Amino acid sequence: MKKVLVTAGLSNLGRAIRKVFEDNGYDVYYTVSSEEKKDGEKAIVLDLRKEESVEALPFFFSTLDALINNAGIFTEGKQESLPSSLFDEVFAVNMKGLFLVTKALLPLLKASDGAIVNISSMNAIHPGFGTTAHYDASKGAVSAYTRSLASETSLRVNAVAPGLIERQGLLGSELEKHWKAHTGGREMMKTEDIAKLVYFLSEAKGIYGQTILIDNGYTLF
Repeated sequence: MKKVLVTAGLSNLGRAIRKVFEDNGYDVYYTVSSEEKKDGEKAIVLDLRKEESVEALPFFFSTLDALINNAGIFTEGKQESLPSSLFDEVFAVNMKGLFLVTKALLPLLKASDGAIVNISSMNAIHPGFGTTAHYDASKGAVSAYTRSLASETSLRVNAVAPGLIERQGLLGSELEKHWKAHTGGREMMKTEDIAKLVYFLSEAKGIYGQTILIDNGYTLF
């Protein structure tokens, strides 16, 4: 049975990614941020901001076929007043944490000729809704890292760049109305659709170093 690790497996997108891999016969492991959140034997407690925590990851696996770097945080704020601590926090999770997890598991993934799928964002190539330059930069770094790592390792390393993801707090909001007025699909992105693309990239042959937009056409307008 193939094995996959999904970081931040309890997030809405993380749960959807786990489900699509489980439905396709994978043995699915996932990370959680604290012991209190551990909800099963496949849950691995991990602080991906700390190298000493991440270094223990390989001991959970004898083999690994896919890594889904889903963990990330989103914050916003005008750049002239943004605390440098907030900038550091976003990069610590969105980029450094992704790097540390990938570095720790690369030997296993090379041994299996496995795949890596990183979660980037449409903000990597588009300013989104404003006041997110630090977040946008972190996701731009994810996409750049994806390309370079695929070149360096010859592994199938790719990224998915979602647009606005549907969640309860956005339903009926001005942001939802703006999104629907500026997209071809006229709806927010659903986690299950993003998860299907993640799974496709983990299995697809011949795709290397790409960041695939899934934004209902928002960046076209």
